[in-house]
Amino acid sequence: MSTFFQRFLCLLLLLPACLVAQAAAAKASGDALNRGNPRASVTAFLEACQRGNYSLAAQYLDLRQLPEWERTERGPELARELEAILNSDSHFDVLRLSQSSDGNPTDSSNPTLETIATLPRAGGTFNLQLERVSLQTGGAEVWLFSPATVEAIPSLKPADTTSAIESRLPRFLVSIQFLDTAIWKWIALLIVVIVFVVLFQLVEKLTLAVISKFEVSSAFFARRIWIRSLLQPWLVLLAAILFGLAEQFVNPSAISRLYIGRALLLVVVWAFAWCLINIVDLFLTRLDTLLDPRQRMVSHSMIYMGKRGAKVAIFVVAMIIVLDNWGYNMTTMIAGLGVGGIAVALAAQATIANIFGGVSVIADHPVMVGDFGNFGGVMGTVEDIGLRSTRVRTLNRTVMSIPNSAFAGMNLENYAQRDKILFNPTLQIKRGTSTEKIRALIRAIETLLKEHKDVEIGPSPVRVTGLSATAIAMEIFAYTLTDDINEFYKVEADLFLSLDATLASVGVELV
Repeated sequence: MSTFFQRFLCLLLLLPACLVAQAAAAKASGDALNRGNPRASVTAFLEACQRGNYSLAAQYLDLRQLPEWERTERGPELARELEAILNSDSHFDVLRLSQSSDGNPTDSSNPTLETIATLPRAGGTFNLQLERVSLQTGGAEVWLFSPATVEAIPSLKPADTTSAIESRLPRFLVSIQFLDTAIWKWIALLIVVIVFVVLFQLVEKLTLAVISKFEVSSAFFARRIWIRSLLQPWLVLLAAILFGLAEQFVNPSAISRLYIGRALLLVVVWAFAWCLINIVDLFLTRLDTLLDPRQRMVSHSMIYMGKRGAKVAIFVVAMIIVLDNWGYNMTTMIAGLGVGGIAVALAAQATIANIFGGVSVIADHPVMVGDFGNFGGVMGTVEDIGLRSTRVRTLNRTVMSIPNSAFAGMNLENYAQRDKILFNPTLQIKRGTSTEKIRALIRAIETLLKEHKDVEIGPSPVRVTGLSATAIAMEIFAYTLTDDINEFYKVEADLFLSLDATLASVGVELV
């Protein structure tokens, strides 16, 4: 939780930089008033109205049907009336508007029109619409409130938003406003938040208390951990949904609904990210406990790195989703991250190669910590497999550190994986020994091997494999039925002593 809140605060600290970047992006676009898409245009209109700058707000209305001399006087008045209309419509939500420069093609048969609200009117309803226009030849296209909407503004009366509660409240709670919303409405929303926080804390404690009564095994305890980790984010998500319903009853102004909607979007995405992070955390922790103890020593650092990487990835995706829905242009930022990622990857390609080499060794696990073998000509015992290198304790008792990228490409002969050990000596018999004695020796050695309880032989365990000027080479090929090298040395010694006795009994001498 604490780690997640730290990242959440980092997101909040990044917002001022994003605001600056958005302002720069707006200036870099074709329209300095940020009218490039329906949501941006309506948002900028409401922000101008909230600041009381109705002359600026009038520039979001298509007033070209009015005479030039009338626009300066009528424009601010029409903007003020339109703000009141939007404030009175509790179903109007700026965040539902399209962020595409082409608008939403599904809400109208005319692709240049965008419906933002449907209002009651005498004899029916009226659609408030934006229209995509070009203010000058060859200039950038912008979204303005359509001429039909501007013409209908005087005939559209704002809905009565006066609440029966207001008549019973002190006057200052009604007269004092913040973001065009009476202070009592903000207090009501704050009370709703506090009630939901207290209520869902009680629900969480009650749920966990009920679950604890059924806790009879370690398996059930594991399920309880999963339930608790998923319960908290889903309660936050449910609280956000219920708060959105309560907001419609309070009915703050349109600009307030915009900021509240952004906050709710942040909470919803945060809840989903929190849930995913908990799932990843529990899954990888569970995976770590299920691994073989020796393998867990090797993979712990990799699992920890994967856990951190997954959390950062979820956090970054959540941040992009939130900022994109808030209206910030994330295309440039994502492209910059991509270029920066390529530069980092090129600069750290050796380190990345070693990390992926370590991942491949852990995934394929040809060796584990404690295994003895021949690793690309280096004989020794694996002491550690880290993020960058694998350390091998050699027969000289020195430690050799091998980069994981090289270690993964070596021929790895793991002696610890043997199920039996080869017994394969070669006897050099004196040249001139009679054939009968040699054949008798072969039969005697085969009998010796067959009768030994710790030896396994094949069809031809003893064979003549070479001839030189001084000796005849005789090879013995058998397996000792042990994977313990110390036990093998005992069996090997016994076999050599038995072979010596057999040679003496047959009358054969070695070179």
